[in-house]
Amino acid sequence: MSVTPSTNNPDPDIVQPHASDVPVSEDPNPGRSMWKIWSLVGLFAAFLTFVTLFVYPNQEGMISSTQLQMGALKNASSAYAETLPIQDVDINNQGRSIFIAFVMLAHVLFANLHLGGSWIAAVSESIYIKTHVRRLDRIAKSLTLFNVILFSFGATFAIAGVLFFIALFPVFATDWFRVMWWPFLIEAILFAIEIMFLYTYWFSWDKIERRNHQILGYGYAIAVFFQTFMINMVAGGMLTPGVTEISFVGSGLLSIPYADAIDLWFNPTLWRLQFHRVFASISYMGFILAMLAVFHFLDRKGLRDKRYWDWVVSYGITWGLFGLVIQPVLGMIYVLQIQGVNMTAFDFIMHGPRAWEMLLMAGTLSFLFLTVILFFMERRERLFSKLESRSLHNLFKLFFLIGLICLFIIIQPSWLYAPFQSDPAAWANPLGSMDYKYVSIAALVLMGVLMLTIDAIVLSDIKESDWGALSRVSRSAAIFAGLLGIFIIEIMGFVRESARSPWTVYNIIPVPPGDIQYPTPLTIINIFSVWIIISVLVVIVFWLTSKVTAHHPEDAEKIKP
Repeated sequence: MSVTPSTNNPDPDIVQPHASDVPVSEDPNPGRSMWKIWSLVGLFAAFLTFVTLFVYPNQEGMISSTQLQMGALKNASSAYAETLPIQDVDINNQGRSIFIAFVMLAHVLFANLHLGGSWIAAVSESIYIKTHVRRLDRIAKSLTLFNVILFSFGATFAIAGVLFFIALFPVFATDWFRVMWWPFLIEAILFAIEIMFLYTYWFSWDKIERRNHQILGYGYAIAVFFQTFMINMVAGGMLTPGVTEISFVGSGLLSIPYADAIDLWFNPTLWRLQFHRVFASISYMGFILAMLAVFHFLDRKGLRDKRYWDWVVSYGITWGLFGLVIQPVLGMIYVLQIQGVNMTAFDFIMHGPRAWEMLLMAGTLSFLFLTVILFFMERRERLFSKLESRSLHNLFKLFFLIGLICLFIIIQPSWLYAPFQSDPAAWANPLGSMDYKYVSIAALVLMGVLMLTIDAIVLSDIKESDWGALSRVSRSAAIFAGLLGIFIIEIMGFVRESARSPWTVYNIIPVPPGDIQYPTPLTIINIFSVWIIISVLVVIVFWLTSKVTAHHPEDAEKIKP
């Protein structure tokens, strides 16, 4: 999405004479192209049905990791056996895990607004300083206020998660908080620094010199980055701890040997997990921004507002696509590192009964790419016609066709009719080879990079009058991208936690009571129920919050601290 100001209108928030008299161009045949988005949504529904009703049972995904690892659980140290009565939560036999999944996944959806949104806001303000496109300053300011208001939501869910861990997993909480004392302490300090930068950044807008204000903005983004880094020490260490046992040596600055502490804190997957989360959060925030912009586009009637929110939709989609093209590359690097240090967990999520989760995640990623391609194809059609670049529109059509082929390959299960691919009874799917999937993902990433490049070049001279005609298909695609962006974050969080089941710290601290009566991970019905409830909650909260933080040019609204 280019942000170069048009020579015809230096400030896109100022409409030239008689511009308000020009009606917004609507679709001549509103229902003519809607079959495209409905077909894509229907295809996604069919994909979910395929995974849940066919792949899940035929890869025996209903067999719990607890049952499959009973031998390893029996060999766990007796030091980690629960000596206190376990607080039970009687919800579908997995109440404790449901509580943790709900609060932690909800926390991640709110926390990622800061991890991704802080960089989008700071970079947007930087581009505004260079280009003087007022819209960039307004969107940066609106995003920051959005995060200021929603900060308490993420913090509340995080505190609830700590409470539930202490109450429902007492031995794990006691030992892990001792092991991770210094990362938790540094995270708490960074949390306070993040608050200082965030609120100072917001309340000093237009009140201090821009250079100093940018220091606050990037200080906020960096503080969030390293706060997340501390949290990933804790989360990453649970799956790939870097040690085979926890040996407490007594009281003092360190309760475990220094070498063990370093191996636990700077666990083998830490940096890979960190950067994957950063770019996933940028993508997530971009798609959320686009979805909310569509809601405002529909809610507002004036031409200036329509043009502004049309621009915001494209701006959000561009940020979403930017993170999306990097995310799968880092994701594959992360998974390959898990393979190198925790082969059992890798086998469960790639070649075992948890593989349906990876298939669901990869398929959702593919649908996100297809949705973005459809948005570009539909939104840019008139622009390409005006710029005599119809060949580019045809190129996007080709991208969409290639994307469908990639989707077909990516959603192929590697095997069926056995819990593990190595089982002699397993049927090997010739189309499910990982080599084919890697090529397909690479093709999606390459098309994404080309779309970003084309968008930056072709739209550099776009006129203000070209905005405001956001078609129904484009609007629907942006909303669908936002919903898929939420869904894929939920899936990724679940996959990592599912990979370490039935352990809280892999091969060291088991999930209590450590027997077949408490199955882990969550069953498909339970986790889908959690995902649906959380998704509805965050969409409602995001929309209501954005109604307060949004800038509407036609009303000349000014968001002031």
